[in-house]
Amino acid sequence: MNTQTIQKRFNQYVDEEERDLQILKEDIKALKQFYPFEPDTIERFLTDKEYLRILDQITYRFMKFQDTLARLIRYYLLLKGENVENMAVIDMINLAEKLGISINENLWFEMRALRNSLSHEYSNDYGQIAEALNRLIGFVEIFEKIIKEVKR
Repeated sequence: MNTQTIQKRFNQYVDEEERDLQILKEDIKALKQFYPFEPDTIERFLTDKEYLRILDQITYRFMKFQDTLARLIRYYLLLKGENVENMAVIDMINLAEKLGISINENLWFEMRALRNSLSHEYSNDYGQIAEALNRLIGFVEIFEKIIKEVKR
């Protein structure tokens, strides 16, 4: 793959991440008055179609952001001249960290666990849902920082 193609894909992934992050932030802002989330608030959200729509979109954007982040890091590393052809995602994460990107193996696995927790249909464990959403909000600043760093 030539440098021009790599740069084009990298730019596409940056644009996609910035768009998804912006939507995620807007949806979180719509619920900010309820933060930090408590089980009774979650129960209310799940019985209200508008709040449920927002929760669904937050969940979707978070999952999509993490999926695209793996591709973005791959193309970031390619632009840096790294050979990532047969490299596992976690190895790319470790290499990106060595190059100064604010991501590491623990953070990746934490995002992955949160993603898996959010990907299951909403259960009646409102405390678990509240905890997951509260954790998700903490990732927004990290996501902003990562995007800023890969763009340098």
